[in-house]
Amino acid sequence: MPPQALFGVSVAFGFITWGVVATVYLWPELRGRPRADALRRLLLVHGFRFVGLAFLIPGVVSPDLPAAFAQPAAYGDLVAALLALLALSVLTTGGGLVAVWVFNVWGAADLLLSFLPR
Repeated sequence: MPPQALFGVSVAFGFITWGVVATVYLWPELRGRPRADALRRLLLVHGFRFVGLAFLIPGVVSPDLPAAFAQPAAYGDLVAALLALLALSVLTTGGGLVAVWVFNVWGAADLLLSFLPR
């Protein structure tokens, strides 16, 4: 199977698994909480997206990983992590919801752009 297909299958299984986790565990726990409290828990998880920087560390990933994929993915994840932490820090202010939206749009675009051919 081509590497691009393997990557796609891996991401698809990740979406399916996290969808089940969200449906069974997260949604029942978060739906009764105030919005800021629920968003705080979700934003904290995304603060760890800095791990995408591992795409740039020689020896951690295959040398065959194209830089055209690795660099945008790594730095896109880093920006997403920073935006999540920024949104977390201003969550209870007037701009908190706007910051959450900015993070969410950036994070979704970062993920979707990872799949476009380069």
